[in-house]
Parts: sequence; structure tokens; C-alpha cells
Amino acid sequence: MLRPDSFALIAALGALAALAPLSNDIYLVSLPSMTEAFAAGVGRVQLTLTAFVAGFAIGQYAYGPLSDRFGRRPLMLAGLALYVAASVAAAIAATVEVLIAARFVQAIGMSSGPVLGRAVVRDLYDRESAARLLSYMAVVAGFAPVVAPIIGSQLHVAFGWRANFIFVALYGAVALAVVAWQFDETNRRLDPEALRLRRMAGNIGTLLSSRLYLGYALTASCVGSGLFAFISGSPFVFLQVLGFAAADFGYLFAFCMCGYLVGSWISGRFVLRLGMDRLLRLGVVLALAGGLSMAGLAALHLNHVAAILGPMFVFMFAFALILPQAMAGALTPFPQIAGSASSLIGLCQYGLSAIVGTAVAALFDGSALPMAAAIGVMAVLAALAYAALVRPART
Repeated sequence: MLRPDSFALIAALGALAALAPLSNDIYLVSLPSMTEAFAAGVGRVQLTLTAFVAGFAIGQYAYGPLSDRFGRRPLMLAGLALYVAASVAAAIAATVEVLIAARFVQAIGMSSGPVLGRAVVRDLYDRESAARLLSYMAVVAGFAPVVAPIIGSQLHVAFGWRANFIFVALYGAVALAVVAWQFDETNRRLDPEALRLRRMAGNIGTLLSSRLYLGYALTASCVGSGLFAFISGSPFVFLQVLGFAAADFGYLFAFCMCGYLVGSWISGRFVLRLGMDRLLRLGVVLALAGGLSMAGLAALHLNHVAAILGPMFVFMFAFALILPQAMAGALTPFPQIAGSASSLIGLCQYGLSAIVGTAVAALFDGSALPMAAAIGVMAVLAALAYAALVRPART
């Protein structure tokens, strides 16, 4: 079994966290061609992204209370099994409606990995150590958005879009085997009342009444929704607006995601030296700079790849500084309800992402502006949440 202080545990939890970017990013290159394969419009095909995020939001909240009651390990096993089955269903989908439904179920199963992984960290570590471990987990998970679009581009060119879902089904099967054979239960204080409606409502009330929790959750949710605006819009911006080939998409997307990888390494390296609060503040400032610069360049109709890649690299670097600090800051004050606290952040983040992604699809006008404007707006809202709720409570 994996030891709490081992690199193997960090790698395993990072691999579980990587399920989310892997599941989304690997097939982004296929979105434009899927509109032709299913004879569907852009908005309808992008519902496969929105449905995934909606399922992720629902799964995020469900797994928290369930794991507080029954433990982390059995819920991980059930969720990963559901993920594998839904991925296979997506690979053989004959209509876009079936694919949308399969993506929804896939997300519900997949959400067990990141939600319960964060809860496991809270079970085992204190505040600063949790932030450090979450940062190192993010380094491992950060390879997924870098390599997934490259893998997806090559699979798409060689075998078509269905190959991407076969790939993630195999990945999920390996993750399921690792959890089954190597994970111990970490929740030593099972709560038999966790699923009672009164208790669940009380837990939500406790969390939402905390100004600090709300600030961390909103900051993470807004910057995460900015990322989803890029995920939703970038295939059409790179392939249709800027005219790149499908084989090039993976490298363009991976360049932006390298910002996340570098930021995650720096976060893990320096969080104990600089402290969570300073890193979070720096991340908010950089996210604002990246988001507003992209929006400004798009408003000036500067249709050049550098106008997307540069600001998005900065935004992703900032995202990597923000997310682990915000998650650790939100979860550590609530050890008794760590699963519920993790779930509520996920519900907020991915619920908002679904709204933003739908808006980007609906407003797509053949330019980069809808995507870039959404990223800029989300960066501003993240900065406002931090300034109004987090900073006053931490100073």
C-alpha cells in the first residue's frame, strides 16, 4: 500500500487529478470535425464539453458527503468503474445526443478522482503541507493538459475521434487497478450522519457562512472558469479563426498548458518559504494581467497566434499559483467535513464553468473575442473575490 509520505502517493493522486484535463483536452482537436461527422452545429457539439462540466459539478458534490459517510476508497472504486464504462460508450456513440449523455456520465464517474484526492490530502496533512502536496500533485496532473492535446491530435489524424475515448477508457482502467491494489482508506472518522439532509444542509451553511471559505472558493472558481473558456473556444480559434492544421493544435494548446506546469512546480517549491497568501496574491495579479491583455488584443482585432499564446501562458502560470493555495486554504479549517468542503468548491467551479462555456459557444462569431473576453471577465471577478473576501480576512 502507498505510504502517506511517499512520492508514489503524490504520483498516484496526481494521476487521478489528471483525469479531468485528460478527459477534456484529448479530444478538443476533434470538435470542428465532429460537427461534420454528426451533421451538427458548433453549439451542439460543444454541448459535449458543457455536459461534461455539468456532470463534473454534480459528481463533485455527491462524492464529498458520500465519502464522509462511507470512506474515500470505495467511492473512488465506484467512480472509476463508472468512468471506464462511460468512456467506452462515448467511443461507440452513433449520434451526438448519445455522446453528450455519455460525456455527462463520464464526468460523474471521473469526478471521484480529483474530489476524493483532495479529501485524502486533507485527511493526511496540515494546512501548509497540504498546499505543498497539492502543488506537487498539480505538477504531475499538469502533464495531462500538455501531452493530452498532442496525443489527441495524433490519434485524431491517424484513427479518428473515437480513438481518443478508447485511450481514456484504458487510462481509467489502469487508475482503477491502482486504487484497488494500492490505496488504503484515509478517512478514519466516518460520519454516520453525513447523508442526513439536515446535516448536509448544516454543512453547507457552515461553509457558506465562512467569509474565508467563500473567498477562496470564488477565487478558484472564477479563474477555473477562465480556463474553461479557453478549453471551449480554443479549438475553433486555432483551427478556424487562425487557420492552423489539426496536427498543430496539440502543440499550440500544450504551450499554454506549460505555464500551468511551470507554475505548479514553483508553487510546490516555494510555498513553505513564501507562504500561501503571498503566492495566492501573486497568482491573482498575474491572472488579471494575462486575462485583460488577451481581451484587449482581441478587441483590437489582432489575429495573431502570439496574442493568444502569450497571455494564456501567463494566465495558466497564475492559475497554478492560485488553485492549490485556494484549495488548501478552503479545506483545512474543516477537517470534519473535508469531503463536503471539497465537493462544494467543485460544484461552484464547474457549475460556473458550464455557464461560461455555454456563453462562449453561443457568442462565437468567427473571431477570438468571445473567448478572450470571457477569460478577461473571469480574471477580474477572481481578483474582486480575492480583494473583497480573502485578503481582508488574512490581514
